[in-house]
Amino acid sequence: MLNNQKFYFLFSFLFYNLNMLDPEIIKYLVNWINNNTHFNGLLFDFDVILLKAEEIQMIACRGKCPILGFFLPEEGIYISELDFNHLCNKSILLHEMIHALQHINGENLQDIFREKEAYQIQNKFLIEESSKSESLQLLNLKKCRSIQTNVLN
Repeated sequence: MLNNQKFYFLFSFLFYNLNMLDPEIIKYLVNWINNNTHFNGLLFDFDVILLKAEEIQMIACRGKCPILGFFLPEEGIYISELDFNHLCNKSILLHEMIHALQHINGENLQDIFREKEAYQIQNKFLIEESSKSESLQLLNLKKCRSIQTNVLN
């Protein structure tokens, strides 16, 4: 990161990151990862940094781009301040956790294959977890994308 980007990040982190992520959400996702993937979720030991969507986009792509989170091995997961009680939003965090675990495992996959695996696991999570809930509809990536697009606009 450039020096002023680091300052902007630190300022944002110190003053906007008052809304901390509930550790129970991480435990829930680690447990799900252990039970439903080939990854050892217990190896997940990265910071999860909550920022406003605009800040995420500024750090990731210097402006508006349609992302709500990303993973940097040296820093952790950057993710938008979302309601993580909603399965769609939990699934974004799960997706980034999968990238962290891919990194830990030393998986030297091309970006497209890392993304494919993370999206497949994210979709499995959405379908399985929404089928357990009292939700009126099964969730999947496509349905969540339409919900999340409203957050970005």
